[in-house]
Amino acid sequence: MFSDFIKHYNIIRTILRDIFLYGCFSREGLEEKRNISSRKLSYEMRRIQQYIEDEYIRIDKDGRCKLLALTYDSIRNTENFLIKTYMTKSFTRTDLILYFYILGNLHMQDKSCCFRELEDLLIENELISYDNISRKTIERKLNEMYENLGILQCDTVKRVKHYSIAKDIFKALDNQELTELFTAVSLFKNILFPVSAGYYCESSLKDYIVYERDMKLDFKDYFQYRNVHFHPVIEEEILWQILKVIHGKICISLNYKLPQSSDVEIPKQILKPYKVRYDIQCGRFYLVSYDEYDRCIISRLDRIESIDIHKESYEAEGLEKLYKSDMSCSWSSVPLVRGNKRENIKIEIFINEPKENYIIEKIKGEVHGAAVERIDKGYYLLTMSVNDSSEMVPWIRSYSGYMKVIEGRHLVKKLSEDWREMLENYGVV
Repeated sequence: MFSDFIKHYNIIRTILRDIFLYGCFSREGLEEKRNISSRKLSYEMRRIQQYIEDEYIRIDKDGRCKLLALTYDSIRNTENFLIKTYMTKSFTRTDLILYFYILGNLHMQDKSCCFRELEDLLIENELISYDNISRKTIERKLNEMYENLGILQCDTVKRVKHYSIAKDIFKALDNQELTELFTAVSLFKNILFPVSAGYYCESSLKDYIVYERDMKLDFKDYFQYRNVHFHPVIEEEILWQILKVIHGKICISLNYKLPQSSDVEIPKQILKPYKVRYDIQCGRFYLVSYDEYDRCIISRLDRIESIDIHKESYEAEGLEKLYKSDMSCSWSSVPLVRGNKRENIKIEIFINEPKENYIIEKIKGEVHGAAVERIDKGYYLLTMSVNDSSEMVPWIRSYSGYMKVIEGRHLVKKLSEDWREMLENYGVV
């Protein structure tokens, strides 16, 4: 899926994370951190800026160093502009010529052609010369257009492949149905992962509507979203590879990068990838794997530089039980350490009934496996068990005026210290 758009995307992903999204490093700082050549770094930074509009790039200065960062409002602008950073493959003149010549000749013939027939057509019309294009190049391009892009259809007759332009899969849809399909794709492109697939689908569908159907459609943006994060899209090449190995039950090894401040070294090991978890609050993917001893390993996708795929496969039957035991009470991504007990949490909730009843419904929708009991008018009690209560802190802060933690080993202390620090900053205490 991605191979036709990405060339050395690992470097682009690194620059997007460290300069534009998280680190705000200068070019010199990133050279030192990542050991990337100055020339390569400058080239990729310029290329990224060609794909991302100026309105999304903020420039600050630290002395003589120029610091770049991304700035966007996902509610005001619903288009994930980071999708464009995937469109970085370099096409040669031969690539482009062969695409058009092959499609043009097949269209004029209006029938399937074998390689020899298509080759004769291209030579007779003086469209190609074997001085600069080899037969293998044409064969490779035909296979790519059939197997990877789906532009061509291939039928084998007496061991000979015959190519034709792929059938119009939207032919049965009338214009109104096509319009409704486009609207549906426009909605789901931001809320189903991987989202880049939805954007490519929308773009292709838009071209089909305009150039194949000749429809004059007003492509309006009908939707706005909450809690939609744009930045996870840069992990989607890795996500796509992980989804494929999980589906095939294939073992992998990770090339994993920890923060520079960490002194811990993670040994490279063979893992059985099992699940992908997504934290909707911070927009972060996690891979849940198991090692040879069936220990649960959690890996953040934004720290996976690349994946080594092994030939060995694994049986997933016993992993479901392990996953439920390890992760059923995880608030986000922390597994239950073997031998440890879960933390019991009790939280009092105070609302103004009935005007704020929606808050209770919202909490019930966000907290799974918890009991929310109405004690008195405007007074509720939430009880639950979690692997690690520290993961709940940002969520509890978001309900700061409504919640009070009354039981939790570390949670009460952590929140008390945080609130005291904040009140000191405002001069209240």
